[in-house]
Amino acid sequence: MGTGDRQVVRTLFADGSGRLDAVAGPLAERGFEIDRVADPESLAETDTDGYDLVVVVHDETTTPKRDGVAGVETALAAVDCPVALYAIGFPGAAVAAEAIGAGAADAVYVPPERGELLAHRLRCAATGDDGFDPPEQLLADFFEYFPEGVYVKDDHGRFAVTSCPTVRSQGYNRDQLVGLTDYELLHPDLADALYEQERRIRERGEPQVDVVEHYVEDGQDRWVTSTKVPRYDAEGNVTGIVGGTRDVTQSRRRERLLATLHEGSRDLMRAETRTDVCQMTTELADDIAALPSVQVALYDGSTLRPSKPTGSGGSTFDRYERWFWRSFETGDPQYVTTESNGRTVRTDAADPSAIDAVVLPLGRHGALGMWPDDPLDEFTLELANVLGATVEASLDRAQREQELREREAELERQNQRLEEFATMVSHDLRNPLQIAFGAADMLDAEDKHGERLYAALSQMNRLVDELLTLAREGEIAGERTPVEVASLAETAWNALDTGTATLELDDAGTVLADRDRLRELFENLFWVLLRQADGLTLRVGRLDDGLYIEQAGGDGSTEADPSATRPLDTDDWTQYGRYIVSTIAEAYGWTVTSADTDGRYTRFEIRGMTVQ
Repeated sequence: MGTGDRQVVRTLFADGSGRLDAVAGPLAERGFEIDRVADPESLAETDTDGYDLVVVVHDETTTPKRDGVAGVETALAAVDCPVALYAIGFPGAAVAAEAIGAGAADAVYVPPERGELLAHRLRCAATGDDGFDPPEQLLADFFEYFPEGVYVKDDHGRFAVTSCPTVRSQGYNRDQLVGLTDYELLHPDLADALYEQERRIRERGEPQVDVVEHYVEDGQDRWVTSTKVPRYDAEGNVTGIVGGTRDVTQSRRRERLLATLHEGSRDLMRAETRTDVCQMTTELADDIAALPSVQVALYDGSTLRPSKPTGSGGSTFDRYERWFWRSFETGDPQYVTTESNGRTVRTDAADPSAIDAVVLPLGRHGALGMWPDDPLDEFTLELANVLGATVEASLDRAQREQELREREAELERQNQRLEEFATMVSHDLRNPLQIAFGAADMLDAEDKHGERLYAALSQMNRLVDELLTLAREGEIAGERTPVEVASLAETAWNALDTGTATLELDDAGTVLADRDRLRELFENLFWVLLRQADGLTLRVGRLDDGLYIEQAGGDGSTEADPSATRPLDTDDWTQYGRYIVSTIAEAYGWTVTSADTDGRYTRFEIRGMTVQ
């Protein structure tokens, strides 16, 4: 074997099955000369003099698996050179530990794609040189370069060794801190607290892990997480403290900012109008110093109108107006930077510090613009996006609330007009009805025309009562009970002037409905069909999910073409009649449609009913 990183390493693969073929190529490119034997058992019969390394394979992906640890033991009994294990896949660290415990120079799981690392590992195994610096140098490097504060103290609280971050915050070098205590470095109250804390750790032998400590430095709040554990001598006696601190001031400040934003967001979500949302957004941005100045621009149906901005920047909307429009129209955030000629251009958010302005879409409401006084960082940009999403959700809610208030106000006005109308109709109809009832009472009791007149007047009186109830209580649908359709249809038929028309019932069955409302619906549908011609036969029958009422031809009913079915319209209807039918059907979840059969006869279908 030669010298240097490109030294030739004569290697013997104890695997004739091809499992190690994938690593042979990368190794050959890096100075390995490779021969093969069938398996570790073959090494006892092979001349292995002159080889620098034997590699056995461990593979649990085959059946049976190839046990590399047993192969290491077999190879070590047969050869004088180092033996390394190479594992296919990842069998777990336990296999590596077991192989090294059995005497392997190394256990390697490095994939063939990492050829440089693979070659280095096996070359170190062949030479017995791990390539590491002396432990003293490694420890010195740790204290020099580790980015967090670590230290070792003796049993009197004196610093024995410290890392650079530990001394840097105190303004000393590492040598100057040796032998000092917290009393020379910190305020006496804090030094007392730390001394007592470390004394308890030494006495109890219990570590303290990730404890958040707060202190004030140069008038600024700072936080660190501290971990301290006792250290022991060879006899198990506590001889001091090993500790470490990590500055978490930035993360704690960010937590406070998020908490402030969360609290402000709850207030935003309670805003009742879009104007309130804009005002509260600017106030919230003023309260959170880390946030850039902001300005909301709302769309009023024709243009974007800016609100009052925070900070100094009244003309900011004018400067970035096209980016407000682009964000609003595309629904995408616009990250804007300024070129040397003063022209603003869109950039991505890969480098937040280069961004001069951020414009975020607010859905159909408009856009939110922000412009930082100081360079942005990723956290502030994320905070800005959270604020934008909150503002959009608040505007959505405020608009829904506004629309709801407007609908409620309009409904209140409609209900008031409806009650006034119903009261007027009731008053105007009651007196004529009472006069008509009095006249009907004077007719001959056996006069069939008198009976029909009295029935019609009674129906009119009931309709007036129902109109008043509907106007004052808003009740359309009553309790559903089984209603025999044939009986109800005859009742509705007898309440109308049917002339020479006849009614035919075709196994109509029973439906679940409020009897009075269903009768009213039938009366209106009968009335429409009866107006179209004299001497008709109207048929009532059942469908799978409802009923039909149709004009029957002389030779029987013809099924309606489903494609010809259409919603109700106002032809041959009164507005009141169509309203009654549609309202009753809607209240019960039914649909009422009309169609033509044979191009001549009208048919109504009521679907969505429970038919028994």
